[in-house]
Order: sequence, then structure tokens, then C-alpha cells
Amino acid sequence: MVLNIPFGKNKKLQRIVEAVKKDKEILQYWESANVIAVDRMKINDHGKVHAAIVANIALRLLRLLMEAGLEPNIVKDHNMKREDAEVVVVLAGLLHDIGHAVHRKNHANFSIVLASNVLDRLLKNFYSHRERIIIKNEVLHAIISHHVEYKPFTLEAGCVRVADSLDAKEGRARIPFELGRISIHSVSAMAIKDIKIRKGQAVPIAIEIIMKNSAGIFQVDELIKAKLKDSGLEDYIELKATIEGEEEKIIKEFRL
Repeated sequence: MVLNIPFGKNKKLQRIVEAVKKDKEILQYWESANVIAVDRMKINDHGKVHAAIVANIALRLLRLLMEAGLEPNIVKDHNMKREDAEVVVVLAGLLHDIGHAVHRKNHANFSIVLASNVLDRLLKNFYSHRERIIIKNEVLHAIISHHVEYKPFTLEAGCVRVADSLDAKEGRARIPFELGRISIHSVSAMAIKDIKIRKGQAVPIAIEIIMKNSAGIFQVDELIKAKLKDSGLEDYIELKATIEGEEEKIIKEFRL
């Protein structure tokens, strides 16, 4: 399978991701998560595609923050390396939603239970005993903190939380929308044409939400803004939403 993680010079991250791609337990969790999310609940993807997108975005956010001079908590608090922080955000991104294999409600709690066993097995070939415990704890913290009920206490966890909200382009809402499940959630998601993440000028990160319809404001205000709040990244991200070209019509009518 293809995850398209930009490893850069991080060889350890590359080896760990290669191990993830071959891990039958993780692959089955992703598949089972979508059995519940897509097949049974008729909502959007919460399997390997969403996981890979979140992992990539989280890594992008972390690298922009490190480029601006911010140190990840695994470096500050545990004297580990920036490369290890990249491992944390990628693994948390890849595993944050596997709890959907159990149930959507409280899935973050189920995710940390399932991920705990996976991490014990996965990390033993790459880290010492002490390092494995630290990496595991930081990954689990990032997983549980991707939901707004839990405040992230690390830069890494904040990146995963915000990244989860940025997988919001129109294709993600296509399943419920095409099934006729028209709501402000599906319509607003269909209104998001693209999301661009760049190096900022006044702050480290500039995020531009390009909409084709003003309904996308709901997605920005209720979902993305909610995840950014209390993420610890509020002071480092500039968020802008724009409508590109003429506003497109998404629905013709809506009946109760």
C-alpha cells in the first residue's frame, strides 16, 4: 500500500512506516474502521486514506514549526531527537482513528487501547526499552488529544489534532452526500475545494481554505477552528478562508 510519507533524511521514520505498511493488524484495523464508518454508518472515510492524509499534514505542520525554531516536547522533555518527534506525529496520525473498528462513539479511547498493543510490538525493533515507553506515551497522548475533550500538552499532539481537522476537502464528504444525507456538515465539506499549508510570514504557518461556496464557512468555524482552539498552536497558525471564482451551487433544494 502507498502512504506517501515524505521521509526526508529521517531513515528511522522510513523504516517504521515500511513496517506499518506490512503490518496485518494495522491494515485490518483500518479496514474494520471503514466497515463501521462507511459501510454501516454511511459517513466519510476513517480508514487508511484518512489516516495517511492526517499523518502527512501533521508532519508538514511539525516541520514548519521546527523550521521556525520551536522544539517538540519529546526533545525538550525527554532529550530525544527531532526525528523522534516526526515518528510520534506520523504514528499518531496513522493510528488515531483505528478505534472506529470498535465503535464511533468514544473511538479515541478505543484507539489508544488498540494502538498500545500495536506500538509495543512495532517499536521494539527501533528503540531501546526507555525510548519505546516514551514514544508510546507521546503517541497515545497525541491520539487521545485529537478530540476536543482532551487538551494537547505537546507540540506533537497539537499538530495531530489540527491535522485531523484539515482533512476536509470536498471528496471526504462525497459518500454521505451522494447517498442523499444532506446536512450542514456534508454541504459545508463539499464546499471546501482545497486546503493549502504554507510557511507563514507573521507566524510560522499560513493555512488557506479555498471554498467554492460560502457554506464552507461552517466547516472552517465549527470544525477546523474548534480543533485549533486549545491545541497549543493558536499563536503559530494564521487561518484564512476565501471563495475562488464565482460561487458554485451545491444543492438545488432541501426538504425536511
